Amino acid sequence: MAECRNIYLHEIITIVGAGSEPYKAHTGDGWAARWRDRRALLVGTWQQSGSTGEWPRVVNLWEMAGWDHWAEILEQQYRGVGQPRTLKTWWNKALEYRSGGFDRILEPAAFSPACRDLVAAGVKGRACLQEIATVRSGQVEVYLDAVRRRWQPAAAKRGFTLLGAYRTTMRDTEAVLLWSLPTVRHFTDYLQDVDVARDLVRWADTARQWRTDYRETLLI
Repeated sequence: MAECRNIYLHEIITIVGAGSEPYKAHTGDGWAARWRDRRALLVGTWQQSGSTGEWPRVVNLWEMAGWDHWAEILEQQYRGVGQPRTLKTWWNKALEYRSGGFDRILEPAAFSPACRDLVAAGVKGRACLQEIATVRSGQVEVYLDAVRRRWQPAAAKRGFTLLGAYRTTMRDTEAVLLWSLPTVRHFTDYLQDVDVARDLVRWADTARQWRTDYRETLLI
């Protein structure tokens, strides 16, 4: 029997006006508790820094207990008899803060920590560095393994803690990485060094073997 592994829902939410903070609160205090009853966990909810990407945006990451669990959630959401009352109430309120978004279903790399691992380790940070990488077709797993062997040790020396390393499903050319940063200064120091520090230059040269493009954004 195949091992049951978590899968993840990665959401990029388009926010209306100044709704980022109330939407994060609405997600964390409201719907996260209801999803927990279905064994889904909110790994994180972040606001994307407008100086590093589109704004206003919120990024959510949900952890689910495998494909069967995701199927149960989809069945409840699209069962043809209307949304459950609690979901409908939450959804209607959320429309005050959001106008759309873009979602991915992610599968974790073998070394990617689960939510319980992050909690047990007491991982905390002021910010999160998100990388969405485009790699050559069929090379996602090889790239993620290189991240584990060659980039994660160097990143740890810079104070970065891995939150997740994933391949995007329904395509074979995309990986998503999330790193917890103790302070925003860790992010700006990283950017200042990216073209001159030996460890960063070495990693960039290595990553080009598989990575054809990537986009990093700062999440708060």
